[in-house]
Amino acid sequence: MQAFNQTQHQKFINYFGIKDNPSKIDEHFINKTIKYTKFIKWIPGIKLISIWNSISMNVSKQTSDIDLFIITSKNRMWFVRILITLIFTILWQRKTNKYHAGKFCLSFFCDENSMDFWNFAIKYDIYLYFWIIYLKPILDFDNTYENFINSQSWANFWDYKSIINSNKNHIKYFWKSFWNNCKIFGLFDKIFKQFFLPKTLKHYEKIAKPYWIIINDNMLKFHNNDKRIEISSKLNDI
Repeated sequence: MQAFNQTQHQKFINYFGIKDNPSKIDEHFINKTIKYTKFIKWIPGIKLISIWNSISMNVSKQTSDIDLFIITSKNRMWFVRILITLIFTILWQRKTNKYHAGKFCLSFFCDENSMDFWNFAIKYDIYLYFWIIYLKPILDFDNTYENFINSQSWANFWDYKSIINSNKNHIKYFWKSFWNNCKIFGLFDKIFKQFFLPKTLKHYEKIAKPYWIIINDNMLKFHNNDKRIEISSKLNDI
């Protein structure tokens, strides 16, 4: 089980320039996420919407995009992803190659059966470890944020419980989900998966199947340029 002490934590803070409090830019992006979550919170199957990367670590810039990590119910991942993508595209809020700053990057989805990240954690995965600790949940159905933290069989977060508990202050939408058992949404999920998965796999093969991209029945992780190996090597040497 991986755990990183306060000295290693300070290395991580220094490396990324993490601040204790959000800047005005960070606050703007957090408030924007809260605002636009209103347009998608009704989608059946959403369990958690959270902010990650630079904004969650209070180091965003005017040019930053807004990285979202989303957890869904079982057999709802494709349904949720396509609807959110469609809505944010209509609202002109989805990140594209041309429009980046302040737009939503929809690059990381998993379902509730794949919340343990042990299967893609690398050795000395200091970035993934603190990535989870600094995650800022905005919408939380059925206590999914707490379940996600507790699902990490590979990591011990005991020394950072205060940060994790403070993250809960960012939750603006929380209640129990009621529509997840409706079978029609599972049917839609199958249809969306059958239509979009071949296109997704074709693009994956086109870019030579980089190790950091994950495409399976329970997880879709598309974020480009995973530097966890490089970061772990650097911080281990500092």
